[in-house]
Amino acid sequence: MTVSGSPTLPVKPALPNPERRQRPGAGNWRQRLRLGSGLVLFIFCLSHFLNHSLGIISVEAMDKASVWHYWVWRSPLGEMALISAAIIHVTLALWRTGKRRTLKMPRWEFFQLALGLYIPWALIPHVATTMGVAKQFGFSPVYPQMLTILWPDSALTQSILLLVVWSHAMIGLHFWLRLYPAYRRLRIVAAGFAIAVPVLALWGWIEGARRLALTRDVAVKITPEQQLWAAELVAELRAFVLSLIAISLLIVLMRYLSQRFTSGIAVTYPGGLKVNVSPGPTLLEISRMKNIPHAAVCGGRARCSTCRVKILQGANQLDKPGPAEAAVLARIAAGENVRLACQVRPAQDIEVRPLVPAKAGTGNSEHLSDAYYWGVEQDVAVMFVDLRNFTRITESQLAYDVVHLLNRYLDQASAAIHAEGGHVDKFIGDGIMAIFGMKVDAKTGARQALRACRRIEEVMKALEAEKGPQFRDPIRLGIGLHLGPAILGRIGAAGATGERSGLTALGDVVNTASRLETENKAHNSFLAVSKAVIDLAEATIPLAEPAEITLRGKEIPLQIYTVVSLAGLFVPDDQAVSAT
Repeated sequence: MTVSGSPTLPVKPALPNPERRQRPGAGNWRQRLRLGSGLVLFIFCLSHFLNHSLGIISVEAMDKASVWHYWVWRSPLGEMALISAAIIHVTLALWRTGKRRTLKMPRWEFFQLALGLYIPWALIPHVATTMGVAKQFGFSPVYPQMLTILWPDSALTQSILLLVVWSHAMIGLHFWLRLYPAYRRLRIVAAGFAIAVPVLALWGWIEGARRLALTRDVAVKITPEQQLWAAELVAELRAFVLSLIAISLLIVLMRYLSQRFTSGIAVTYPGGLKVNVSPGPTLLEISRMKNIPHAAVCGGRARCSTCRVKILQGANQLDKPGPAEAAVLARIAAGENVRLACQVRPAQDIEVRPLVPAKAGTGNSEHLSDAYYWGVEQDVAVMFVDLRNFTRITESQLAYDVVHLLNRYLDQASAAIHAEGGHVDKFIGDGIMAIFGMKVDAKTGARQALRACRRIEEVMKALEAEKGPQFRDPIRLGIGLHLGPAILGRIGAAGATGERSGLTALGDVVNTASRLETENKAHNSFLAVSKAVIDLAEATIPLAEPAEITLRGKEIPLQIYTVVSLAGLFVPDDQAVSAT
């Protein structure tokens, strides 16, 4: 940001994101074990699939590269790490499934769970051959042997297995890494990687198998007796895995049925919505069971804070936060009685308010489909526009002339705000409150607000030119603009009737923007804007003058700029935002 004649004023970033400070691998010991084992399995699959892709070149290239692959993973240390990771990952996945009180969950979480349960079942025949027969009878699972066994009868099932394993891994990685800014910046590269690897692996192994079948007659070095032994092993392992899956699902069913015969508790949500459930499920599970929208970016693993709630009543009856929850709450400097819904299991009546917006579910009430009914916490730019000297302008003027002038001003200023994507919150006499960034990110909202200021300046000039001789004082407008977190909601909505009121913003950002608007009087300026807006928008205002103001109840002065004219204002194109 460049401001002519003004020094660089160091301020903290306007929009701190607590999740950006999260370190990889945070969580309790089970979560760390599950993540670590999953990463070991992912590295194995990645090296194996990249080995497959060499079939595009030749089977010989696949075979030569597999020497290094097996040197790592068939060594005592590598094999122990791989087997341990598989056992740990599957065991913890089944344990977590068995702990559920409901199978209602987001689609991505259900999809990942279903794929995870399918993988052991489908992978057993392949493992029985490459590891079981190899260890028991000394069979060498080199590419010519394995390709001959799989092609063409097992080509489809093996290809589906490859895609299932990769999809399961990508879902897990995405919902772990999406909390980190570096991943969000590289999401296009990550998407390309996620698509390219399985495509190349499928192409490589199918091309290698097809070419091998056409050019060489490979004798499979597995006897009928060994095949029978492998088939019996597959049946036993599949029966064992199926029994574990069945036990996990049976535990979920038993938990659900037990809740039907135990005394219930009441959980009260905003809007007077009250649901009755049996003790045991977490608050997040209760929301899902009752089709109540509730955010949970990490899927209820205490890796993020998006499911956090404010406990309005009953906080002292809850168990203290565990290590994983306590770490997240400390990292975001959570206020009093703020808890993670995925970790809280209420045993008594409780009243809560979700603090993060969620996509609507299919509830029984109309207001459940409207996230703004609950209140959406979001970073926005708030603008206040005021007509200066309105009282003196209207003195001794005909009422019709005053109404005409006021309507012209409000109509044109509102049109300028709407033209740049802003939302007119309300008219306050001769003032306007507007919100930018409700449907876009904060940076785009800041840029829209600054462009709207330029349009409103043109409105002021047009009104001055057409006001008529009866209005002797000049038409002057003043704008205050600030950016920060606000609660967006439908205040005064008639909940039971389903009637929706207009959206408004609540929070310190609104009070600050209003104060900035009045600051124009002291500086005889058109615009008073906080440094947070200019910095985030990466804008340049050559005629801006830096200043500091101290707000009531604040110890640290607020860095602002006052602007008499927006001539020379430069706001970068929003296309740059979407490209980064």
